[in-house]
Amino acid sequence: MRKSEMKDRSRLIAAAMQKIPCDLTVENVKLVNVFTGEIYPASVDVLDGYVVRVREAGQTTAQPSRRVYDGEGRYLIPGFIDTHMHCESTMMIPENMSRAIVPWGTTTVCTDPHEIGNVMGLSGVRFMLENGRKSALRHYVLAPSCVPAVPALEGAGASFTHTEVAELLDSEDVVGVAEIMDYVGVYNDDRRMHEIIDEGVKRDVLLQGHSPMASGKELAAYLVGGPCTDHESGSAEEVREKLRNGMHINLRASSIADALKHELEGCMDHRFHDNVSVCTDDVHAKDLLEKGHINSVVRKMIQLGVEPVDAIKMATLNAAREYNFKDLGAIAPGYIADMQLVDALDGNRPDAVFIRGELVARRGEYLGHDDPAPAPEMPNTVNMPQITCPEDFLLRAPEGCGDRVKVLVMIRTPESIIKTGEWVELPVMDGCVSLEGHDDLHFVCIANRYGAGDKSIAVLRCFGLREGAMATTISHDSHNFTVVYRDIESAYACAEEMKRVGGGMCAAKGGKVISTLALPVAGLMSYHPCEEVSREIEQTQSVMASLCDNSFSILALVVFALPVLPGYILTDRGMVDGLSQKFVDIFQN
Repeated sequence: MRKSEMKDRSRLIAAAMQKIPCDLTVENVKLVNVFTGEIYPASVDVLDGYVVRVREAGQTTAQPSRRVYDGEGRYLIPGFIDTHMHCESTMMIPENMSRAIVPWGTTTVCTDPHEIGNVMGLSGVRFMLENGRKSALRHYVLAPSCVPAVPALEGAGASFTHTEVAELLDSEDVVGVAEIMDYVGVYNDDRRMHEIIDEGVKRDVLLQGHSPMASGKELAAYLVGGPCTDHESGSAEEVREKLRNGMHINLRASSIADALKHELEGCMDHRFHDNVSVCTDDVHAKDLLEKGHINSVVRKMIQLGVEPVDAIKMATLNAAREYNFKDLGAIAPGYIADMQLVDALDGNRPDAVFIRGELVARRGEYLGHDDPAPAPEMPNTVNMPQITCPEDFLLRAPEGCGDRVKVLVMIRTPESIIKTGEWVELPVMDGCVSLEGHDDLHFVCIANRYGAGDKSIAVLRCFGLREGAMATTISHDSHNFTVVYRDIESAYACAEEMKRVGGGMCAAKGGKVISTLALPVAGLMSYHPCEEVSREIEQTQSVMASLCDNSFSILALVVFALPVLPGYILTDRGMVDGLSQKFVDIFQN
């Protein structure tokens, strides 16, 4: 449940009636009114963290405030709200992520900690809740609905049923059921998903959706099943159909996927945009440091032709209304004084940011008075007893297949995270599949890292790896060990390095590790601040790119094992057809 904000209405009434002074007046601003779309000169009076009055030009007060902040003619807009994000994807623990994004104008985030939930269960989610309270950022959490995403198809470090979801929903600052990714399970009325959704329905909280390419009767069934939002649309047609069916769309631009142009084409010719808001989903520390957070999505929207005030409304008032936050998302009497002063309505970094009427950032510097206690040390979560030597990364061919075998090859396309497949005949040497003569092919392995001993190997095309190997324990959403490799010695070196440092990312060449990004918090996050994590990401990405023939993003590794995506997926238990959610054989007789 949402933590109740302490509000003395009698004091606020007295301040609005000018009987007692306010704490703060932000004066000399051009107020952006997200209710009417107007922009006009104003001053804003704040008491106890709430706006009590917006005074238009010429209106005075009989009780001057204790403090006055001169806006110097800048625009005053509400603080941005991220409707869907994974803190773990920033590669920072919540307190450090918060200090990085507040200076960009984000004042509230609604996070889905299913990444750490898959690794560490309820204890991991509780860590995110507690650590998120250490900074000025308003940090809400949603109860992970799919831990793991599809239990029959993958192994994880934990498993949530409706019991765990109910326990989290009754916790302070948990505001909904997080992205309900098993959309096939929902529209097939799977018992597990039905029971989890029931817990959200009982409490009348947001049921956050995730339904890539859902259409027609399947989309209708998904909506009837409960989820009401989506951030996974990849085309204008998909956005248009979902909006027409009453779904709330979260426009997304992340470090992994950015179909914002197509999403906007599907909604901006509509008369109403009340069911459109903004999210970042997955953005790593380097992108946060250099480009920003929600402001970056707003900036892209404006560059793509969206009216600035419309873009701001989607990132503020629409986002608050999606969650039924009645006191967030606007600058008006009774609303929490989360505000930012900007030089222009262009999505660039604000000059000043206020949360509950307190100045928390100025000119890019975080000013919050945070709890200085260090975060607790986390256990090493990388446990792979099934990997003991380089030969564990050989792809064994079926017995009796001779010197050739047909293999179902996964195909990665640069413009999509969805992988197709085709049958390719490959040589067999000493009982194992060989890639000799196929420079465009690589091996990929997903290994359970929670002690279960499961491991799968497949062949991949169009990744661009020229030599060596690159590996990660960030592997949505079960976060098993993933390695793409040209030689087994380098793959083994990566596995041993991830065991040693407790997870993260690394690259190897000639059987030796040449770069490591250590993420010891659940194999997903660093204890370091944004600037340091950004440098580490840049260094590791540079080394990984040097092993490739084409352009490379460090997060290209992280979406091989998510079985709720359409297309072909490799989990620790085998290859999966994401649409049918059934295992497929990678060899053809």
